[in-house]
Amino acid sequence: MTTPTTRAAATRELDCTEPLDGAQLRRILGQFVTGVCAVTTRFDGPAGPGHDAIAVNSFTSVSLDPPLVSMCLRGDSTFLERVRATGQWAVSFLGHHARPLVGVLTAPAAQRPPVDQSAQWSVGPRTGCLVLPDGPGTLECALHLTQPLGDHVLVVGRVLGASAGDTEPLVFHRGAFTQVTPLR
Repeated sequence: MTTPTTRAAATRELDCTEPLDGAQLRRILGQFVTGVCAVTTRFDGPAGPGHDAIAVNSFTSVSLDPPLVSMCLRGDSTFLERVRATGQWAVSFLGHHARPLVGVLTAPAAQRPPVDQSAQWSVGPRTGCLVLPDGPGTLECALHLTQPLGDHVLVVGRVLGASAGDTEPLVFHRGAFTQVTPLR
């Protein structure tokens, strides 16, 4: 008989027949490494056209043919309302140098500077949404579908245009930001 390693001994199975504690689930899901993105859209407001942006880590590729990507947004999100209204959004994969921008994009809207003043944005040629050209990559998307799922909404976009950079990505793991370190 073998003795379990410390890591294996720390692993325990959850009983999913009982309601799962939200904090416990969040801790477990935090073990999954994700990238961090700035997602932008345009909107028409009382003061005229404007831009909105948020930070997300619930982003993934869905299909290559047709080219589809997705993200999950809170169902009560103003940003979601704006994406539905305009039918367009853009994603900028954040580089490790963009950590301060995440703080700006996750602050309450009333407490942050205008989005177009928060970073060195460019206007995407396909959608007019803001993109960050100095990161690992950008995608411009047309809204393909939305699907309510629990307290969030799955948002799927058809990729209209893309660009790639050569910057190391910002990643999120165990509730903290970190960088990718290549294996040697």
